[in-house]
Amino acid sequence: MNRQLERILARIDDPVAIREILELTQDNDQSNGSRPARTNQESLATLYERFLSRRQDRSPSTRAQYKRTILDFIEFAESNEVAEPSELSIHLLDSYVDSLQERYNSDATILTYTKNVRGWLRWLTKRGYCDESLYRILDKDDLGLSPKARDEALSTHEAELILEQLRNQRRGTLKQALVELLWNAGLRIGGARSLDIQDFVPEENEIRLRHRPTTGTRLKNGSETKDHVGNGERNVAIKERVVNAIELYIELERPDVTDEFGRSPLFATSQGRAARSTLRRRVYEATSCRWNQSLDGSVSCDGECNTRSEVCPVSFYPHAIRRGAIVHHLSRGLRPDIASERFDVSVSTIRRHYDPRTEQKRKQDRSEYVRSCW
Repeated sequence: MNRQLERILARIDDPVAIREILELTQDNDQSNGSRPARTNQESLATLYERFLSRRQDRSPSTRAQYKRTILDFIEFAESNEVAEPSELSIHLLDSYVDSLQERYNSDATILTYTKNVRGWLRWLTKRGYCDESLYRILDKDDLGLSPKARDEALSTHEAELILEQLRNQRRGTLKQALVELLWNAGLRIGGARSLDIQDFVPEENEIRLRHRPTTGTRLKNGSETKDHVGNGERNVAIKERVVNAIELYIELERPDVTDEFGRSPLFATSQGRAARSTLRRRVYEATSCRWNQSLDGSVSCDGECNTRSEVCPVSFYPHAIRRGAIVHHLSRGLRPDIASERFDVSVSTIRRHYDPRTEQKRKQDRSEYVRSCW
């Protein structure tokens, strides 16, 4: 018997009614052929801690996001007298989504919360704590969420238009240097933020990504240890045009500052190293309708976006630029194994999510490569 039923029965004074309710409950369980309920269920909070302990390999920012979002849902559940997974219900989840919509005016924010809670509920479902129908309630399409910024891969055509506008209208700015680098090197936004002046080596046409957790910047896959491959640290070749854009930004706009650890960040504000949110805003603005009027019309802004915000329906998330950069390189013939090293992503992930070639073309490429080795 779950705690919710215990509380209901505790409010009933009639012993006969209590017995009949218990008998009906047992009969329903048997007739439905349902999976036996767990006895002595652990609390939602305990199960969350176990879930988090299974994700030690996630980046600190990802684990912090889990804490912010999943714990928010657990607090909401407990405020509704739900403390165990057997007490979770579709009604509770719908109420939680309603509360998110009351608190936040951003579909992207609501999607972040529901996506993480959905992942946790799916983890619970695999272990028999709750029914599959619960986590499916939080499917993005069922919720009708439409985050403003786009997260599909930025196409080569749109990237070229955006970069042309930046070169014409924002030459020598952080905005131009950042987008040039993201498109050519396919960096994550955290990787771009981690760069110091010394990591930019113009004479070699490269940037050097280094994992420095003790002085404020981490790379997603870190540095090599006995327990970790450490693909995050790497030297990345960049085009001469990107080198020129970064050099001009350093000359014209970059403030002469250091961060709290005495390091000289490449992308900086007057306060020191640019925050992730600052770099994201630069990307949103660079791809928004404010001044980029040359998009092909497949996505249009209705003109009702907040004029004080850089985000509108035309804007792209920074990760969309990374996705587009990977697809662009593969389309130009870069081998998946080389792309894996350049972009710090597994070959299997590249084949599953990025490789634009048809299966027939992959087979043909494999055959040609094998023949070249004969």
